[in-house]
Amino acid sequence: MSLISSSPIRVAPQQDRSARRLAGFLQAAAELFAKVGYQATTMQAIADRSDSSIGALYNYFPDKESVVATLRQQYSEDLQSRVKSLMVESNNLSAVRFAEAFIDCITDFVQDRPAWLNLVAAPVPFHRAQSARKALRSTIADAFRTKNPFLSRERALLAANVAVQILKGMTTLWREAEAKSRDLVAAEFRKVLTSYLQGVLCERERAE
Repeated sequence: MSLISSSPIRVAPQQDRSARRLAGFLQAAAELFAKVGYQATTMQAIADRSDSSIGALYNYFPDKESVVATLRQQYSEDLQSRVKSLMVESNNLSAVRFAEAFIDCITDFVQDRPAWLNLVAAPVPFHRAQSARKALRSTIADAFRTKNPFLSRERALLAANVAVQILKGMTTLWREAEAKSRDLVAAEFRKVLTSYLQGVLCERERAE
């Protein structure tokens, strides 16, 4: 499922060689965005880091913003896949372990994708499909209802939205914090999410 209205890539690769070159450009860009940030990264720097020509890079991307959009799309799909996998496993987890796993899912993703936080902060519009946002929250809500059948659909969706906002808050503070303080940020938000989910997943009266 595409998370943006149209592909920012000029020409989709049709051969393995082209696909490898495109992947090389994206990897080089991700490394630069992670290391020096959005503003300091240039198209020429991306081409140089990938040992290719600037002309070859422009064959795929019209500008730096389109590179950012492509990486955001890939990373968002990766994150959604990880969250959905966690939701499948959630029925076997206690509320406390579920909250811990939820936080770990996000922090592991951020560590695996070090460019993500700088890309999120980049001044480049990113339009996720409304259906994609609803699908993810619906998956989380279904997991909540599996763990607590007393929850109504509306109550579970509200709880899913609150949980997502808690995680967004964590990533914002994570990005702003020094590296040595990030584990503390995650630990504090783990407490918040654990407390919230324990309340939600232990509710015994069906909401109207």
